[in-house]
Amino acid sequence: MEISKGSQYLIETYVNHFSRDLNNRLLMSSPSLLSFLDKDKNIIWHSPLENRTPTEYRNDFLDLYDEWKSAQSQIKDYWPAQGPRWDGIAMVQGKGGTKGLLLVEAKAHVNEMTSKIKATDPHSIELIKRTIKETKTFLGSEATMHTWLHHYYQLSNRLAYLYILNEKMKIPTWLALVNFVDDESHKPTPISQWMNHYQEVFEEMDINFNSSNLLNRLVTLYPDSLKGDNGGVE
Repeated sequence: MEISKGSQYLIETYVNHFSRDLNNRLLMSSPSLLSFLDKDKNIIWHSPLENRTPTEYRNDFLDLYDEWKSAQSQIKDYWPAQGPRWDGIAMVQGKGGTKGLLLVEAKAHVNEMTSKIKATDPHSIELIKRTIKETKTFLGSEATMHTWLHHYYQLSNRLAYLYILNEKMKIPTWLALVNFVDDESHKPTPISQWMNHYQEVFEEMDINFNSSNLLNRLVTLYPDSLKGDNGGVE
């Protein structure tokens, strides 16, 4: 079924039709990503691509390149088998042939940020809790586990993957939180509401960007909505 509104539609449209604009926004918003990128190279998108399966990757994004495949057998020590469903996956060609990974979580409304853990298997719950606690400690957060697991669980597990891939698997990885502004196809969220919301989220999760160098690989992006029959970028 074709999606015609909301964050899924918007990220698919940007990746497939306005990737140059999206890539530039990402690089302008992340000095660490820009400095990693090899000169004259670009961001290569694997998802979401039109007429290609899968449109959304889970842990199978690690099969895309030989350099990442060894992590498939290791990641089960930190997270249940399938892993989160990613809105976007891209490869960044680094200097010396090193391949970096870009993980994307897209939102079109602040209400999409609230989430709680839904796992029911006791082993999965214990594994998730252990990894999120380790991630939280690494980032210097003193917020309660309840906040990470029952208020902002989706962001928590995305941060956990940022930690696992960079610190445990040694795969240079960036997490891009792509927040679409004024999405008139669904529930418009102005930039001021996004900014205020993230201030609250980071405060509640006790995420201090001065506490860990890993947070230099967290990118927050606020692209314009798409308007008109031709999907033009504002």
